[in-house]
Amino acid sequence: MGSTVEYPEKLSDIIASLPEVSGGFLYSPELGVYSNQTAGLCNDPSLYNVSVKLSKIVSMMSVHFHDTGGIRVCFKDLILCGMEIGNGHWLFLLHQPSLSPGMIKMTVQMALNIAPEPSTQTEISKPGHEIEVESESNTTDNVVEILMAPESELRAPLTKIENNLAQYIGPVAGLVFQDSVEVWAKNCTPSLEHLPELVTMMAKEIDDGGNREDFIESLKNISEES
Repeated sequence: MGSTVEYPEKLSDIIASLPEVSGGFLYSPELGVYSNQTAGLCNDPSLYNVSVKLSKIVSMMSVHFHDTGGIRVCFKDLILCGMEIGNGHWLFLLHQPSLSPGMIKMTVQMALNIAPEPSTQTEISKPGHEIEVESESNTTDNVVEILMAPESELRAPLTKIENNLAQYIGPVAGLVFQDSVEVWAKNCTPSLEHLPELVTMMAKEIDDGGNREDFIESLKNISEES
């Protein structure tokens, strides 16, 4: 694999070799977003917000999904895909939906001399902010899957809580939701009457005080609505 200093040059080569790619950038927890090649697509404040969200996502993945090697954020007309390229660095590309993940992965691997290996991909869809984690070793009896099953009385209120949370913290809401529900389910019996405790737990992930209060207010009757 090439050294870290080569990543910006390799990013330029990758963008140039794939006509469907509109731009890209590199990210690491230490540097945040760098080597920005998204001129005309997004501004510095937008990239700063992306960097903050990615820091949270990467942090959560390091704890919960050790073998995660990719992220896909699906917007209306563009997809933001990212893959870990080594030394804690990630490469992100903004591309048209017609470009397959397989072609991207192969191009990046060839450019950076990365040996192909199995990986898990975290997919984030917008709107809806649904996050799906695929793993070769799927765990059974996943508490979130059980509570979100069609026959569960908690499915509707939990869906509302996740959607409301996404309005304030964006795509990372899916990971926060899953993590919070798992902790909540361990600390008490999942039920309609205990939903306010879950809302309070998730509200702590909202940095802005006003938004935090609005989130709690929007769900104050969540236990009674189902």
